[in-house]
Amino acid sequence: MGGARAADADALRHQETRIRIRRQLVRLHWVAAGPRPDHHGPLVLLHGMASSWRQWRGTLGRLGRDLPLAALDFPGFGLSGLTRRPLAASDYADACEAWCRANGFGRVAAVGHSFGGAVLLDWAARYPRRFRSLGLIAPAAVFHEWYTAGYRFLRWPVIGRLLVPIVVWLVSTRWLGPRMYGHVVARLENLTEQEKRDLQWGFRRAREMCRAIDYYRFPHLQEHLGRIRAPVVVGWGTDDRVVPYTDAEVYLSRLPQARLVSFEACGHVPMVEQRLASDALLRDVWRAAPGGVGATAP
Repeated sequence: MGGARAADADALRHQETRIRIRRQLVRLHWVAAGPRPDHHGPLVLLHGMASSWRQWRGTLGRLGRDLPLAALDFPGFGLSGLTRRPLAASDYADACEAWCRANGFGRVAAVGHSFGGAVLLDWAARYPRRFRSLGLIAPAAVFHEWYTAGYRFLRWPVIGRLLVPIVVWLVSTRWLGPRMYGHVVARLENLTEQEKRDLQWGFRRAREMCRAIDYYRFPHLQEHLGRIRAPVVVGWGTDDRVVPYTDAEVYLSRLPQARLVSFEACGHVPMVEQRLASDALLRDVWRAAPGGVGATAP
């Protein structure tokens, strides 16, 4: 386990773990909060596509008062290192598994948001003994043809290598960023200025997203659902304009052990738009894990 770095607050412990991906040693940044975990490990939090650990900053501060938490930066995102070659979805899952092994964690509870939910699904399907319980918040694991409508244009060198980084930079600015996040959330006024800055910072630090064009092709992961054995809590904003709320039916039909939590009048990022309801879902995931029943209500 890496040494602690200077944290934003005493409650947050910034750490680094070196793992190996595709025969390359990569620095994986993560933030821990709350009491030290037992042999099972913390409640693991995985961020979405154009994001970082900072999307969980408020969650870490609130739930870290009594739950052991760990929010990861995927390789090439946030403060984690960048690999020499672009990564596939399964590489992110392997990175998470390597991180658990490097830190000596046993069977963990984990929550993934959006693309992080797709990574978690792949991780849980290929390493089923790793998990005690799962939380999937608007997981981007159900394929839609319109996801790849512009994919062939992104393959063009000028667009894929030049235009995409420019667009990422523009969205990270104070001028355009709030307009983009107005599409991601149902009510932009519900976000604090710090939350807006955190979302923009994560988008700006999503370096892997700028070069890995295959990242935009969501994998077909529905077949993985039949391999999940851990208890599952699925959360979705009813006004999600990024990953459709109707996708929840796919998970409920193929995961008999799953239950749905609907965030009413909420967009794609409930952890910053409906904080208390999101916290309650995470507590439910922790309670569902054997040994995690000690979670207390806020």
